[in-house]
Amino acid sequence: MSQAFQIRMAQIAQLGDLSRNEAGRIVQHVYRNGIVERSEAEALFRLNAKLDEPGPMWTDRFVEAIKDFLIEREDPIGWVTDEETEWLISQIGVSDKAPSEGEIDLMLAVLRYSEGAPQSLSDFCLDAISRRIIENGHADEAMAERMRRILHAPAGDGAVSITRHEANVLFRTNDAIADVLNAKSWDNVFAKAIINHLLSAAHPDPSSEECALTREAWMKDMDTNIAGFLGRMADAFTSGTWFDRISYSEASAARARHHAAEIARRGGARVTREEEQWFLKRLGWDRSVSAAEQRLVELLNEEAPAFARGLSEALKEDGLAMPA
Repeated sequence: MSQAFQIRMAQIAQLGDLSRNEAGRIVQHVYRNGIVERSEAEALFRLNAKLDEPGPMWTDRFVEAIKDFLIEREDPIGWVTDEETEWLISQIGVSDKAPSEGEIDLMLAVLRYSEGAPQSLSDFCLDAISRRIIENGHADEAMAERMRRILHAPAGDGAVSITRHEANVLFRTNDAIADVLNAKSWDNVFAKAIINHLLSAAHPDPSSEECALTREAWMKDMDTNIAGFLGRMADAFTSGTWFDRISYSEASAARARHHAAEIARRGGARVTREEEQWFLKRLGWDRSVSAAEQRLVELLNEEAPAFARGLSEALKEDGLAMPA
């Protein structure tokens, strides 16, 4: 950057006056010439923090400029190191406020286009999306899509399927917005991710290719049609070592397989409203059922009633009566 341009950026940083038009000129200049050192990137972060409503042009150019700097300018090319992640998080987490949507989009872009990134960046991004949804007071279409993207991110948790940590973040987020109207896409993202977690937790070999339980396969789009996969797995719910890993005892696992087989034979059986309350409580989430949790139960009922019934039995402690 020219010396005059650096001086102007420094003046803006001190005075705090930055119009959208001037922001546009600055970021176009940065994008055209590229960021070559961290001081320039840090100046761009400071300017970004001063904009209450950055506008799509600023955000797009800001994301591209920082992403290209991290992935294409700094060594090792294509990869994000632990030290670079610490620097990036330090630039984003400078206040007590949740990261902005532009900063979240930046992290998502880095995770998507880098060859690899530390787990800490994925964790920070997941938490940032959760915080932003909670601070907003609801999950709109855009934030639901961001949650889907971080759960799908190839540089994400490192696990093939949705992990317990990710499931807990989803439930914590959903608990905070359970009483408001959220985008239906949020309900779908929540339900698909939790079902994926539950299935992979119970599956005897969740990493097998035949299982097709990868987060990529489940979270690649908003389509909730998972009947094909669950249909192929239906027979497995009634035999083998399914439910053993999550059951309280061998008796619970055997009972789970028995009830799953019974439901499969009856065909069309569904978990009742009373059972679904108990089902969610046994998983450790005993709030009243939200729209997203209802979507979870609906998907289980529609696509995998045998698994739903078996799961409720697997989580049942011996001697604990089922709802009447």
